[in-house]
Amino acid sequence: MANALPSSLNKVFDNAMNAKMIGSTLTSFVGEVSEASKQDIQDCLLYAQLYADRGGTSGPWTWLSNYQYALFSIGFSLKAYIVEQPLLISDAHQVRDYKVQVAGVGSSERLANLLGVLFDSLHLERDALSYLNEPPITSHATHYQCAPCERTQQGELVVFVCALQLSCTPHDKNPALTFVRLNSKGGRFQFDAAAYAAMKNEVQDVIRGFTNTMIQNVEL
Repeated sequence: MANALPSSLNKVFDNAMNAKMIGSTLTSFVGEVSEASKQDIQDCLLYAQLYADRGGTSGPWTWLSNYQYALFSIGFSLKAYIVEQPLLISDAHQVRDYKVQVAGVGSSERLANLLGVLFDSLHLERDALSYLNEPPITSHATHYQCAPCERTQQGELVVFVCALQLSCTPHDKNPALTFVRLNSKGGRFQFDAAAYAAMKNEVQDVIRGFTNTMIQNVEL
């Protein structure tokens, strides 16, 4: 999926070598993001994780909806969104070339390109191969999420939330035939530090006691 990055992204890739797993979300910071801003974003993503976990999973994208709702409530606004383009997989290698299409305001190219680096760390190809070789008897889905963050040239602090769903569904009339699909949802969220300031104490009260167990350093 990300065998080689364009030369313009080499510096971005170097800066993204060290990432964090915040709950179930793989996060990296690129560009000139201050330590204070990194901490704020990290706290917000953990808060969103805890909120979504408590909301249940009544539908395939319910958890993501709850996660995004939490971000809206603490100072984020959606500026661009991922256009759903389900990919029917017949060969696990197809996931290497999977790209997200983004519609909305502002450029998301740098973070969208960086997604490929993060996708490789989520073992999508391995899991797709497992579904193809040993499909489950009933419908099954595996979910992943990554959220690279950057400070843009305009000074905006943005987080690109990308949720992925790898699903395996048996054919209604022929159980021996299964369909493996990869789909994505999410978008480009802009962080408003002033709006977050009013919610910061509440966020820190909620995440207190979870930071040591739900945040791990990851080397890409």
